[in-house]
Amino acid sequence: MSRPTSTTSTPRIQNAVLDWNDTGSPIFHQLASLNDHGLEQTRAAFIHQHGLPQRWLDFDRRRYVVAETSFGTGVNFLALWQAFNAFCEQHPEATTQELHYISFEKTPLTKHDLIKAQLMWPELAQFAEQLQAHYPPAVADCHRIVLENGRITLDLWFGDINQSMPQLWLGNDGLIDAWLLDECASQHQIESWNQQLFNSMAKMARAQCRVSAVTTTTTDLVRAGLTEAGFSLNNASALNEHHQMTLATITPPHSQANFKPWFARSSQQASPSQPSDIAIIGGGVASATTALALIRRGQSVTLYCADSELAQGASGNRQGAVYPLLNGKHDPLSRFFAPGFIYARQFVEQAAQQCQFDHDWCGVTQLAWDENGKNLTDAEKQLALATQDKKLGRQTKKLDCMLSGGFPDELVRELDIEQTRAITGVDTDCRSVNYPLGGWLCPQQLTQALIESMQQTGKLTLHLNCDVTALEQQKTPTNDPQWQLTFADGSTTTHTTVVVASGHRFNQYPQTAPIPTSSVRGQVSHVPTNETLAQLNTVLCYDGYFTPVNTNTNSHCIGASYARRSCDLTYSDVDQQQNKQRLLDSVPATASWIDAINVDQFDPQQRARVGVRCASRDHLPFVGNVCRYDDLIKQYQDLKDNQLYAQNVPVYQNLFTIVGLGSRGLSSAPLLGELLASQICGDPLPLPHTVLDALHPGRMWVRKLVRGKEVKG
Repeated sequence: MSRPTSTTSTPRIQNAVLDWNDTGSPIFHQLASLNDHGLEQTRAAFIHQHGLPQRWLDFDRRRYVVAETSFGTGVNFLALWQAFNAFCEQHPEATTQELHYISFEKTPLTKHDLIKAQLMWPELAQFAEQLQAHYPPAVADCHRIVLENGRITLDLWFGDINQSMPQLWLGNDGLIDAWLLDECASQHQIESWNQQLFNSMAKMARAQCRVSAVTTTTTDLVRAGLTEAGFSLNNASALNEHHQMTLATITPPHSQANFKPWFARSSQQASPSQPSDIAIIGGGVASATTALALIRRGQSVTLYCADSELAQGASGNRQGAVYPLLNGKHDPLSRFFAPGFIYARQFVEQAAQQCQFDHDWCGVTQLAWDENGKNLTDAEKQLALATQDKKLGRQTKKLDCMLSGGFPDELVRELDIEQTRAITGVDTDCRSVNYPLGGWLCPQQLTQALIESMQQTGKLTLHLNCDVTALEQQKTPTNDPQWQLTFADGSTTTHTTVVVASGHRFNQYPQTAPIPTSSVRGQVSHVPTNETLAQLNTVLCYDGYFTPVNTNTNSHCIGASYARRSCDLTYSDVDQQQNKQRLLDSVPATASWIDAINVDQFDPQQRARVGVRCASRDHLPFVGNVCRYDDLIKQYQDLKDNQLYAQNVPVYQNLFTIVGLGSRGLSSAPLLGELLASQICGDPLPLPHTVLDALHPGRMWVRKLVRGKEVKG
C-alpha cells in the first residue's frame, strides 16, 4: 500500500537513543548520568526535602497530585510510589489514600531500555515490574496507567511538554499539588525549560503547591523563571557537589481554567455530611468499567439492570474484537482510540489476573479488501491515489492514510500478501495492516466477572429485573441534590448521583433523549470449528470480521450485520447468509478455506445472536454531564457572535451519561469509564481537552450553534 502525506498535527514520537556507561547507567548526552547515588538523591530531593510523608498526613484531599517535567527512567515515580505505599500502610486512617503522578516525556525510553535502566534499583523491582508490564508504545498524548487497584495512577504524556501541558483539562481550582523538576531525567527537556513552562506550572498549581527542582547547569534559569511565574523561593542550596536544590511554593494560586464554556465539565456535587451514593443504569461493559473506576475511588455504587441477566444488550456477544480505530489525521477520533485501545489492553490484562473470562491476544489483521482496488498493481494504486481514481477503494485509502500517521509498529504495521498469509494462517490474497497487541474477548463473561468481583468488595449492589422508567431531580430538606428513580412496578428510590449507561435504551428518559444517537441492529453468526478453520491465527477484519476459534466453545464468530434505526431482535436467515457472503466478497475465490464456514450447522437457538448497538454519527461516544437541552439551545442561540462572555453549559446536576459506544465498545469502554469516574470525583482527566470536547454530550448541538445554524430537535 502506498502512503500519502500525513495531515497530522501531532508529531510522531521518537524514542530516546541512549548510550550506556560502564556501570549500566544511561547517559543523556552530556548531562550527568544516573549512578549508584541516583535513588538516594531522588529521596532526598523529592521526598524528604519536599516534606513527605508528613505532608500526605496533613493533606485534606483523597488524592495527592504530583507532576514532573520529564519521566526519563521513571526512578522518581518509582521512589514516590514506594514511599506512598509505606505511608498508606502506616496511616490507613489518613484522608489521602491515592497518589496521582503526571509526567511528560518528549523522547520516551523504549520498553527494552526502560527495563535495562531500572535494573539499577533492585529494591524498586516489585514496582518497576508492574510499570514495565503496562508501559505504553510511543504514541502521542496521555497514557493512563492504573496500579495497585487504583491507589497509584500514572499519566504519561508523550510529546513536547510545552505542547502537552495546555492540553490538560484545567478548572479554576488548579490541578497540581507538587511539581518536580529534575535536570538529569531526560536528554531533551532542558530545551523546553523556559518562561512558558514556568508560567504553565503556575497556572496548573493548586493552593500551597510545592516545587522541588534539582539542577546542574540551569539553576539560575529555574530560580528566575519560578519567581517570575509567581512562585516564592523557600530554599536554594547545594544538594551535593554536582546538583543544586531549589524549593518553592505558590500562594495564592494562579490557576486559570482552559476549557471552552460550552464544553465545561463538572464533578458531582455532594454535601460533606451526605455520603456519595451513585446509581448506574445499565448492565453492560460500559456500566462495569465505570463502576470499577468509581469503586477504586472509594465510591459506593448501585447498578440497576432491566434484564434478568447482565450483558444482554450489545455486550452479550461470545467474541468481540479489540483493536483501535486509527487514521493518519490524528484528529480527535484517532487521538481517542489510540490511547483508549492501549488502556483497554492494560485493563483486560489486569482483570484477567483476578477474573476468569475467555480472551486471546492473538492480534487483529485488517484486510485491504475493497473489490475495486485489490487487483491493481502497486504502480496503478499509486496513480489511482494521486488522481483520486475511484478504482482505488475506500478501505485501501483509509489504511494508506492510517499508515501515513507515523504510528509505531508495536501498535500497527503494514503486511504484504505473503506476510498476511503467514500472520493470519489463511490465504486472503490481500495486503493488510496488523495490530499485534489486539485480539478478542468475551464481553458477556468479562462484564459478569467484573460485577461479581465488585460485589464481593461490598462496594457494589446489583439489582436485576429493575427497569428504571423515570428520573426526577429533587432537593433534600438540607437543599442537597438527589435523584429519584422510578421503576416499572411503581416503586422509587433516591441517589445522590446517577449515570445513564443503558445503551440504546438511554432515550427513555426526557433528560437524555435529545442526545443524537441511532440504534443499530447487529446479528453475529456462530460457526463450529473444524481442522481448516482452526488454522486462522488472528481476528480477520474486512467488510465484517471473523474470529479465531474459542477453544472453550469450539466455535468462531462471524459478523456482524448493520441495520440502522432497528431494534428488532428477531433472528434473520438473510443476515446469517450475508455474514458469510461479505467474507466471500472480500477475498478471491481461490481462498477455498472459506468453504469450511457453515453458518447453518448449529441448532437454530445457538446459530446466532442479535443485539442492538447505540452509535453516533461521528463514531465517538457521548461521555460526561447530561446537558439541559432546551436551556442550552436558548442560552447559546447567539453563540456565533457572543462567545467571549458565554456562560458554562447548562447541565443536570449530578446526572452523567456514557452512551454511543457503537461497534468499538471493547476498545473504548475501559478508558471512558475511567474518564467519567475521574470527572465525577474531580480527578485529573486522562485525555487532551480537545478530545474531551469531541466526547462532550452537547457537542452536536454546540457545533451547529457556534456556526449560527439551527438545531432541530
